Amino acid sequence: MRIGVLLGGCGLYDGTDVHEAVLTLLALERHGEKPLLVAPAIPQDRTIDHLTGDEVPGETRDVLRESARLARGRIQPLAECRAADLEALIIPGGYGPAVNFSTGFARLGAPRRIVPEVVEFVRHFLDSGKPIGLVGLGEIPVRTILGQEMESSSTPAAPGTLVVDLERRIVHTPGSGAYARLGDVQAGIEAMVRDVLRLIDERRAHAAADAPAREAGT
Repeated sequence: MRIGVLLGGCGLYDGTDVHEAVLTLLALERHGEKPLLVAPAIPQDRTIDHLTGDEVPGETRDVLRESARLARGRIQPLAECRAADLEALIIPGGYGPAVNFSTGFARLGAPRRIVPEVVEFVRHFLDSGKPIGLVGLGEIPVRTILGQEMESSSTPAAPGTLVVDLERRIVHTPGSGAYARLGDVQAGIEAMVRDVLRLIDERRAHAAADAPAREAGT
């Protein structure tokens, strides 16, 4: 388990998008990976009736418990996960990573702040240069932590087209936010996963090449 997949609940409007999560897990499985699924044990910011799109007042759900539905129970609380044991992180989209990993995202005029344990977890990958794969709105917590403005972008010419930040090793595919066809969403996620795995291998190769020099200096 060298790749962590961070979930934000279950369901497009108040959790992780089910399609994006399943396609991510399928792509990883095809490459022989067994990812570690994690989610924070925190209250959801809101609960949405997915039939009507309306918010359900007074209903409280837990992000970890909802994510366990999607993970079929095979999930670890974020507080118990050792980020140092992982080589990469992937965050599927849906509104969950945006609204549940932060305070005030979906509240007009409210200050936005990422949940501290999510900041600490994501920061490990950013600071250590480990690859991060993002699908759709899964980029929002990472961009917020980096202090970057979110910019609307046009739909890529081809589903497999990625936005890659080589300096930070961040790979993004727009997912369901750009494509209505599952096949197109899948093509983008497959490309993202391949690129994340390539960056892992590159990082490993660099570490192996640097090892003799480090040993000589000790």
